[in-house]
Amino acid sequence: MRFLPLAAVLVSALALAQQPSGSPLPPLPEDPAPKEIVRGLHYWVSNEAHLELFHGAVKDHPGLYVGVGSDQNYLLAAWARAEPLVLLDFDQSIVDLHRVYRVLFREAATPEDFLKLWRAESRAEVRRLVTQGYPERKQRQGALLAHASARASVERRLHRVVARMKALSLPCFLVDAGDYAHLRRLYLEDKVHLVRGDLTAARSMSALGRAALEAKHTVGVLYLSNAEQYFDYGPRFRANIQGLPLDARSVVVRTSGQRGISHVKDDYYHYNTQSGPSFLRWLEDRETRNVRGMLRYAPDTDATVGLSRLDAGPDEAREVKKQQLVAKALVKRARAKRTLRSARGEAVR
Repeated sequence: MRFLPLAAVLVSALALAQQPSGSPLPPLPEDPAPKEIVRGLHYWVSNEAHLELFHGAVKDHPGLYVGVGSDQNYLLAAWARAEPLVLLDFDQSIVDLHRVYRVLFREAATPEDFLKLWRAESRAEVRRLVTQGYPERKQRQGALLAHASARASVERRLHRVVARMKALSLPCFLVDAGDYAHLRRLYLEDKVHLVRGDLTAARSMSALGRAALEAKHTVGVLYLSNAEQYFDYGPRFRANIQGLPLDARSVVVRTSGQRGISHVKDDYYHYNTQSGPSFLRWLEDRETRNVRGMLRYAPDTDATVGLSRLDAGPDEAREVKKQQLVAKALVKRARAKRTLRSARGEAVR
């Protein structure tokens, strides 16, 4: 590994020193493995191409970070300066991949060294790090298999993220010393919790809610990716989210590939941000059966088609939507009258 230049060392040390310590969370129980995973595929890397759309919403949102999926969590958590992190996925293979991330973050002092460890020529070194890092056989074998299966995909994905964020002049944990130092410190201090957890199951999420409340953590960022599009809002999911310590400072970020809502140009997804209180109010509403039923009331921002923000509750949002539809109908009716008058040769005002 190369040594950092003195200036970079000082920047990293200062970033570490300024971070809050936070209270520890206990180990979280696993949920049972699912009978099948979506399309039978392991989603080793995110296919959300425009995560920069979440930057403004999550930036400087310290507190507990809860997220599903793989690499996208590190980008968002670093922007938020979140602490601690709970990374869960119902696919055990993704949890195993995070275990690989763990040993690489702990080993690599710089973003440059971290990226090098994902190269093909570093495979033997990574196997050594995983073997040393996981004396327990099941964890070791899972991490080794995840690395062998995902390494090339992860390497390509991480370099795409670097290029994308560089083009947008946004910080990125794969380049920015402060972002990287934050994530590395969390792994060195065992403040990243990895668990096979299901948003709709009874163990992990409910235990997390109780532990977070006891430790007096507040959720800064809840990242749901596009998981919600695969289930309705049943009692268990509602209870799991309602059990989390969400407050006015909490932000929920998600994507959705469903039809009937706008998508970002050249992307699979709609991107949505939502305040914690707004999400809780929608979950209390029994007419809200699923995420699509909620997002259809989330207005796109003026800046980007396919990016929405939802802070209102269901009653307010539905009334706004109703008034918009009424106004649209009046405009359409007026236009039809003008067209008819024009066809009749009457004066059109």
